[in-house]
Amino acid sequence: MRKLLIACLLLCLSLAAMGQDDASRSASADVRYLMPDFTDGMIFFHSGAPAQGKLNICAEDNTLRFIDKSGVELAAANEDNIYKVRIDTVLFLRSGGLYYRLYKVTSYCGIALKRDVRLVRTGKQGAFGTTSQTSSIRESGNIYADGVSYDIEKNKDAAYEAVETLYLYKGDEVLVFNKRNLRRAFPESKDAIDAYFKGGGAVPATVPEALALMNSFKYE
Repeated sequence: MRKLLIACLLLCLSLAAMGQDDASRSASADVRYLMPDFTDGMIFFHSGAPAQGKLNICAEDNTLRFIDKSGVELAAANEDNIYKVRIDTVLFLRSGGLYYRLYKVTSYCGIALKRDVRLVRTGKQGAFGTTSQTSSIRESGNIYADGVSYDIEKNKDAAYEAVETLYLYKGDEVLVFNKRNLRRAFPESKDAIDAYFKGGGAVPATVPEALALMNSFKYE
């Protein structure tokens, strides 16, 4: 009986160690967050006065994080009341429980970028690839975002998948990036949008391509 109890105890300790190992294999800070560092920012609420702090957004669980007075990282409470977040000069819109990075084109519309990061237990270590509207990253060396290379060598044993998807936003509404919603966002340029797609144009795959397309349309 004693041997059995010892064996069970060792098994429990082994399972606990495995769980701790999985937790420690979280993506590095440069990959895990939507901004490179915690930076001064402003939180805007549906109701109530704005709040300031050292802010960042975790891409793994799409939560707003802040640094408290003692230097501890905490997750924001009552996020359903959050409307927008500005970190440094970057604006994020919260919609459907997710944070979208905004790239302004007009005073009322532009690109909304959604980014997800997760551990890929069976993922291959490879190069950065881009397909249609989605950019998939599977590697344990460098990760690229907005043309900047972030080093994640300290996580050599783990592979991560970061998926960035382009959307449109109009006012406070996040829309699928397609011909129909482009026509909604740029009603003065419906003919130009129709001509673009009839001529074989596709939905842009990257933010620079999308900005170039949208800036070619007429708007008030």
